[in-house]
Amino acid sequence: MVLPRRVWDYIRSLGSEGPVYAEIRGWRFDYVAPRYRYRPSVSEVASYCPSHRDAYLQHVRGLQPPRSLRAQYGVLVHEFFLEPFRLVDRGADSLEALTAGKYRLARRLGVRADRFLERVYELGAILALQSRVDGDIPLRVEPPIPGAPVGLSDTVRPDLLVGFIPVEVTAAGPWGTYGSKKELQLAGYALAIEAWTGIPVDYGVVVYVTRRSDEPRPEWRVVVIDDALRRSFLRERDEVAMIVENRVDPGPAGEGCPSWCPFRGVEGCPG
Repeated sequence: MVLPRRVWDYIRSLGSEGPVYAEIRGWRFDYVAPRYRYRPSVSEVASYCPSHRDAYLQHVRGLQPPRSLRAQYGVLVHEFFLEPFRLVDRGADSLEALTAGKYRLARRLGVRADRFLERVYELGAILALQSRVDGDIPLRVEPPIPGAPVGLSDTVRPDLLVGFIPVEVTAAGPWGTYGSKKELQLAGYALAIEAWTGIPVDYGVVVYVTRRSDEPRPEWRVVVIDDALRRSFLRERDEVAMIVENRVDPGPAGEGCPSWCPFRGVEGCPG
């Protein structure tokens, strides 16, 4: 199975305490309906920029800076982990088929995979093949889910959907500000899934692919998607939409600006 047994056991233990109470559900359009014409993506809402000035610079000022080296490598980790799941979803059923896919992925991305990326790919391949063997819980890879009913872009795509549990994969560390941003993303996916299916989504999972030497160490964190997290997501959603629609410059983020932000030094942002 994709999620380790201990993760399922933890989710069951939380469920044994009673269902998660959440007044704000995706089907409660009085709460989640869009308040602005502009509908941001989930990643825009859960941006690393504390003031959301990145949305202003991109969508109002029209600036598209290159990714920082750290951000670029994070994208590679994400892609090398998820690609085996995509291939298994398309019918690949052997390690040999997935190995060939690894080389195609590297060519497509224009990179030469180092040892760590190769190990990340192998980890994804093992989990993807295991999910095919188990097959007890439906698994979808980057499923397109309507986002417009909850004020988001036309479609939103969690990395994985295990049953109705959204799963996000990241190379960022699980602690601090950026971990909380992944929790916000899960809340956005939960609202969209609920609006689409009418089924309550109480939990999400973040997979942090951390590095020890050249070995990937996945850390699985179960996130309870309660009302507090849902309200935080909707508040951030409305903030981003207001900035873009009304062309409001929220100003630099100050001390909260990450050192690797590609907008550092741009139009008054910290350099």
